[in-house]
Amino acid sequence: MIRKFLLYFRQAFALMKEDKQYSAIYIAGTAVAIASAMLVAIILNIQLANIYPETNRDRTLYVQSFFVNPGATFARHFGFSPEGVDELFRKLECVETVSVSASDNFIYDFKACIELGKQELPVCVNFTDDAFFRLYSFRFVAGKPFTEENVKHGDKCIVITDVLARKMWGNESEAVGKSLLLNYLPYRVVGVVKEVSPLLRKSSADVYSPYSVKDSNMHYIDSENRYQGDLVVSVLLKKGFTRQMMLDELEPHKARILSELKSTTGIDYQWEIIARPHWAESMIMFFGSASDYSTSQMLRNLLLPVLLMLLFLLLPAINLSGMVSNRMESRVAEMGIRKAFGAKKRVLLGQVMQENLVLTLFGGIVGYALSCGVVAAISSNPMFLTFFQREYDLVDSVSVQSGMFFTPIMFLIVFVCCVVLNLMAALIPSWTSLKRPIVESLNQKK
Repeated sequence: MIRKFLLYFRQAFALMKEDKQYSAIYIAGTAVAIASAMLVAIILNIQLANIYPETNRDRTLYVQSFFVNPGATFARHFGFSPEGVDELFRKLECVETVSVSASDNFIYDFKACIELGKQELPVCVNFTDDAFFRLYSFRFVAGKPFTEENVKHGDKCIVITDVLARKMWGNESEAVGKSLLLNYLPYRVVGVVKEVSPLLRKSSADVYSPYSVKDSNMHYIDSENRYQGDLVVSVLLKKGFTRQMMLDELEPHKARILSELKSTTGIDYQWEIIARPHWAESMIMFFGSASDYSTSQMLRNLLLPVLLMLLFLLLPAINLSGMVSNRMESRVAEMGIRKAFGAKKRVLLGQVMQENLVLTLFGGIVGYALSCGVVAAISSNPMFLTFFQREYDLVDSVSVQSGMFFTPIMFLIVFVCCVVLNLMAALIPSWTSLKRPIVESLNQKK
């Protein structure tokens, strides 16, 4: 089998040399088709794949709290207070790590400088906790993360990116232990991490600071309900546990807190805890219900991008099919001779398909490289960034990591796209040509 494929591979190369114009047009057409389809696939990959430092997306849940006071005229989504996080999530058996942030909707903008009067840089600050560096797999190039004690006491200590460290001090190691002014207040740098692309909106920032640095009272929204606050919870489940298992484990804690609130406030609160898996957070840009987290809903959300990919492959395949048909017309006599010597139609069809597959694979490689280049080129474009609900990177141009493009799944998608395109473009004209009688094929003029 391998020897036969290598034989077809060499024959495909010989045909490419024989008709360079046909081969160039075929490869270029394939490259455009694959590049168009791969743009959609790359966007999905950035949204869903495990990429540094969000290497546990498949086990990550984003949790919000929804309290309803029956006597209120309106209801709002809220997060949790620090006490609510401790009472609900810290004791769960199915949870590996619990991290909180002061806000999930935006990153705070600050001005950073080394000294007053020196050049100021706009930076994004994420107010979070020490568990944030266990939830996400940050690579520390210098120093270490701030600790639980730092969070508890509201210490003004920060972790910054290597890009910001180089802009401020020239290199990463110089930054640790130094003071950085954020909106003219001094913060001590305790660690430096490898920069995270702003395309990964959950983990990206220029500066990471304990959320308790801000006034701790602001994390409690309701004076009567001490469990209601502005903190958004991110949960990393232990391996083998599911979202539903965590919600089931939360139920007795939730019932106990509701009973306590009713006895102390007299208010019969209604309380819903919303836990979104990472894919649900990312896929709500497509049609479908954001509150349905079933596998069927995920497949429905994937329907639109898959249809787009098929459309991008189908339209060029029609043109390529015409080219293959013309190419087969020029080879009719050759095929007639081979059939006269006993070659079966399925063997000839397999050879033609494999020859076209070689050309398609070359076009796929070119198209994949082209799509990666396009994404890298437009990654700072505001319209492109709307896919990721993230603002333009304030410190540096938006970085694009290799892990966003080069994953086993992406290679599989490229190969599948090539095979599908090859089948759509070459199967019908090749089969139609090979169905001709031997005598007609032998009499065909070249």
